[in-house]
Amino acid sequence: MERVAPTNPMVSIMNESNWTLNTDQMIFMLQHHNMIETAFAVDDVENLRELAASPSFRAVFDMSFDEAYDRYETMLEISG
Repeated sequence: MERVAPTNPMVSIMNESNWTLNTDQMIFMLQHHNMIETAFAVDDVENLRELAASPSFRAVFDMSFDEAYDRYETMLEISG
């Protein structure tokens, strides 16, 4: 049987790498987008550590902040 590629390349990439965020995780990252981008721009690592250690982050993520941000960036690139 011939394998048919999905018509949406985003689906293909996400299925192959499983590099996704669930809805709650994506909402969290979008809600904190400006703060995260500002912290990276001025090298404010302490603010990022506080966010990663926060109860709200821990409530939706079972991964490190670095992994969550990498996944977030990947999803933005794919959708953009």
